[in-house]
Formats: sequence, C-alpha cells, structure tokens
Amino acid sequence: MRLHCEVEVVNRHLPALGLKNRGKGVRAVLSLCQQTPRAKGVPGGRTPACLVVCTLKDKRGTRYELKDNIEQFFTKFVDEGKATVRLKEPPVDICLSKQFKRFPFSCETGS
Repeated sequence: MRLHCEVEVVNRHLPALGLKNRGKGVRAVLSLCQQTPRAKGVPGGRTPACLVVCTLKDKRGTRYELKDNIEQFFTKFVDEGKATVRLKEPPVDICLSKQFKRFPFSCETGS
C-alpha cells in the first residue's frame, strides 16, 4: 500500500539533548510492505511488516519495523487528513498530513 503525503519524522530524544527539530514536513511516499527473504536457507518464511518513508532526497527510503513496535496511534485529527504513528524503537513520531496545496487549473476551450 502506498500513500503520497507530507511526512515529518520527529525524534523524541532531541528535546532531552537540548536540540530542536526542523519542524517542517516533506512530500513523501509512505509504503506499508512485507517482503519475503531472498536467501534460500533462511527459515521462518516472511519478515515482519514494515513502514518505508521515501522522499526526493532519500529515494531508497527509511525502513521502520512495525511488529511489536507501535506505541500509539494519534488519530484525533484524521478528519482533517492528519495522523501520527509513535514508534518504540527508534523513538520517533511519524507525523502524516494529506493536505497539499492545490494549484488552480483553468481550462480554456475555444469553439
């Protein structure tokens, strides 16, 4: 499953270290995936589900494992197109926003 949205990854350790987050989201593709291992001798079949955040700067994406790793979902503003996924390890909040600036398109037809 792929979702084109605006994503901001906030590290929860930054305030304790006296650092500030950039505070701005970037356009990204959020993918929910589960891959089978390529090595033939690997027992166990499938790997756990993961969340991959791909941006223009990081086209390979950052992978976050989801099995027993989701601490909390924040969905209070899901009607506005916003949600947050809080992970245990690494301690980050993945803030999602589906609001994009719409460009006004005008179609002129000549008859």
